[in-house]
This record gives sequence, structure tokens and C-alpha cells, in this order.
Amino acid sequence: MTRALIAGAIAFAAAFAAERLFTSLTPDIARYNQMREMSGQEPLLKEVVSFVKSAFGSSGASDVVGDLTNDAVRYARMKGM
Repeated sequence: MTRALIAGAIAFAAAFAAERLFTSLTPDIARYNQMREMSGQEPLLKEVVSFVKSAFGSSGASDVVGDLTNDAVRYARMKGM
């Protein structure tokens, strides 16, 4: 029971912090989107979503995992030298 209470308190604190961060960033993001609109670019959220789709699409996720694995192996080899 104590573990569940602690986990609930941590989850509540994380949700509260995320909400406060989102609330404080909302005006800045709105201004940034206005500047992007003036220069003919898409809104920030739309660009982030398209980036995530392209990075973690059907073959993108396997490419990212493969690249991370190759980097880890290369780092281990360099560390062993």
C-alpha cells in the first residue's frame, strides 16, 4: 500500500509539473507560431508530428534502432582500445 501511495504521489507531481510547464509555454508557442505563419511555415505542432511520423514510420523505427545499436557497438570497440 505504501508503494502505491508513493507511486501515486510521484505521478501526481509529474502531472502537475507537466501542466505548469505547458501553461507557462503556451503564450510563447502561440507567438512563435505567429512568427512562423508570417514567414510561410507550418505551425510548430504540425511540423513536430510530421517529424515523428517520418522518424518512427514503418521503416524509420527500425532504422533508428539499428543506428543506435551500431553506435553502441562502435563506442564499445573504441572504449576497449
